[in-house]
Amino acid sequence: MTSGPGVICLQGGRELTPPCDEMDRLILERCSGTVAVLAGAARPGSDYAGASARTVAHYARLGVTVEVVPDPRADRAGAVAALDGDIGLVVLPGGSPGGLLDVLTVRATDDTTVADLVISLWSSGAGISGASAGAMVLCSHVASTGRSDGLATGLDLVPGMAIPHWSPGSERRWSLPDTLLWGLPECGGVVVDEDSMIGVGQGAASVSVGGSWRAVDRHRPEPLPR
Repeated sequence: MTSGPGVICLQGGRELTPPCDEMDRLILERCSGTVAVLAGAARPGSDYAGASARTVAHYARLGVTVEVVPDPRADRAGAVAALDGDIGLVVLPGGSPGGLLDVLTVRATDDTTVADLVISLWSSGAGISGASAGAMVLCSHVASTGRSDGLATGLDLVPGMAIPHWSPGSERRWSLPDTLLWGLPECGGVVVDEDSMIGVGQGAASVSVGGSWRAVDRHRPEPLPR
């Protein structure tokens, strides 16, 4: 791991599919250590197991072994133990952003939550790759489609709010706060590295500042807007 915070990849969706291979390889090249999947955006039981299995199979195609973090809702001790190792990348697949936020608030100890463990790993240099709901919770704000009262507080590792499955104009179906917005296309997204960003994957990841959209440069890093 590095001595500072790790890289963050915000992906728009259709994760764990071949069109995402190049993007995921780029992230893997920036990380060292175990890859762990926390499928907390999935429902408990078979949905969680299925999301975890798809992640394992996807990264196996890329030549990487993935450690599955047990569902903290069912096995808190197992989840805490899995997040206490030489982890180089935490993968947060899509599903329900509210469900993932609930999982992240599960108590690891009396004084810490699962979110605290993930943030601690990131602060120590581990990368985080979040897709759809996984990307949403990494930002300052998390919103639900079509709900004016659906704003929640995210982990605040990236400023603003992520809009997954984005294409130009699709943001109109969201109830949006007056903040920086990330337009994340399927199988594409943005890599945030401290104060810089670069577009990755398919489509044209975009950012909106003050209501004005522009594509994120895919060829060279540029300063992270605030």
